[in-house]
Amino acid sequence: MNPFNILLRVFLRPTSVLFLTCLFAFSLRSAGAEDIAVPDTPAGKHFAAWLTAFNTGKRDTLKRFVEEHWTYEKPQFVEEAADRDVYLFNSTHGLILRKVEAIPGGIKAIVQSKLTEFWIEVKMYADSKPPQKVVGFGLYFVDPPTDLVSHEKLTDEEVRGKLEALITRLTASDAFSGTILLAKDGKPLYTRAAGLASRAWNARNRPDTQFILASITKMFTAVAIMQLVEQGKLSYSDTVGKIIPDYSNKDVAAKVTIHHLLSHTSGLTNSQRSTEKAGTSAQNSPRTVKDSVALFVNDPLNFEPGSKFDYSNDGFVLLGAIIEKVSGEDYYDYIRAHIFKPAGMLRSNFYDLDTDPPNLATGYMDGPNHTRLSNIFVVGAKGSPAGGAYSTVGDLLKFEQALRNHVLLKASSLELAWTPKSGVREGGRQYGYGFEISQVNGVRAIGHSGGWFGITNQFEMYPELGYTVVILTNIDDEPSAITRKLREWLVQGR
Repeated sequence: MNPFNILLRVFLRPTSVLFLTCLFAFSLRSAGAEDIAVPDTPAGKHFAAWLTAFNTGKRDTLKRFVEEHWTYEKPQFVEEAADRDVYLFNSTHGLILRKVEAIPGGIKAIVQSKLTEFWIEVKMYADSKPPQKVVGFGLYFVDPPTDLVSHEKLTDEEVRGKLEALITRLTASDAFSGTILLAKDGKPLYTRAAGLASRAWNARNRPDTQFILASITKMFTAVAIMQLVEQGKLSYSDTVGKIIPDYSNKDVAAKVTIHHLLSHTSGLTNSQRSTEKAGTSAQNSPRTVKDSVALFVNDPLNFEPGSKFDYSNDGFVLLGAIIEKVSGEDYYDYIRAHIFKPAGMLRSNFYDLDTDPPNLATGYMDGPNHTRLSNIFVVGAKGSPAGGAYSTVGDLLKFEQALRNHVLLKASSLELAWTPKSGVREGGRQYGYGFEISQVNGVRAIGHSGGWFGITNQFEMYPELGYTVVILTNIDDEPSAITRKLREWLVQGR
């Protein structure tokens, strides 16, 4: 997966020293703004040199910067750091400095992508001892800084125009392939499809193209569990052992509850290991929830349940097994009958992918030399309760409406799902029961992201404003840049 799908953080400790002889004062020009003075400190000098090198987009220049300015132990770090910066440059087309200040041991800068205009916080630290080389560096996606953005409320028409311009730029740069929908009160304001669903057949993405949802699927699993709680068949305090008495992992059976599983506080492992155990061919890829559970059932807990948050795909696979045990139905049949059907989601399903279902987008991973590689060998034969359903932007809007109109859950259950169960995590997100919750300028944004090799998706609802954002893509380029710009525009001036 691309290294900027999530926050990039690199922190190193000094291990060797080389003397820096060039000391100078400087400023950097921000496009369309006055010169911004960078602190005349060791970290400030390193940052200015890095930003200048970065905006060339040339790997040799970036590699030379690392060699001359960084403290590092392993020679391969130079190559890896240069590769990361080249990837980020290709994703941003360069960075514009908007704000910079000194912090203890380093500097903190706010920069903006030239391509997507999303905001990034950069931190760089220098050693306090000569030759004061770089010892720490971090890049973080951040919400729009209140002192750098407009506070004038935008009309829906203005938001639509800005979104169209952004998607046009991204499409022209081969940085967007998929479908996007912006709706208000259940009615689409903007819908667009771009790129290819199949490069082999030169088939274009369409608004009704079905995309693999990855972890967006977790919302369906959580809603199914909450439906069973509403029916009195489950309690959030029930342990795994109470529901599945013959569950072979006695530690999990005795300690882990429904609450723990829904809130990612169970201590169960993550499915990266399960994927490795399963292999990648359709022949040995699990097709039932039972087979998926078998891949991790005997793994020990990573920590005491309830003691901390740790995102676990295996926890949601186990929730699928609980749905089967309590409802008496196959997990996939339950989701079709009790979520997709009542919500009117006629283009949503779980598929055996080796049957070659029609109108599905193939995922494409980033390959060498700007190539795209099919993800056919890494997605498995069938999705699981943790990820792998297929759907469209239109069907996910129907899902949002079914939630909002209490077709799937009572209002009390929905509010429980949308109440944070964990502390604020990186990116300002919290987690409820199967839903991610963010606060943007005091406005709630609720939904879920989804990503795997060649898959990057975003689904967000703004309950107080009535907006719904659905972005489904079949390439590695992270759509969170689009989501963040929409957050900025939708809550601006509120």
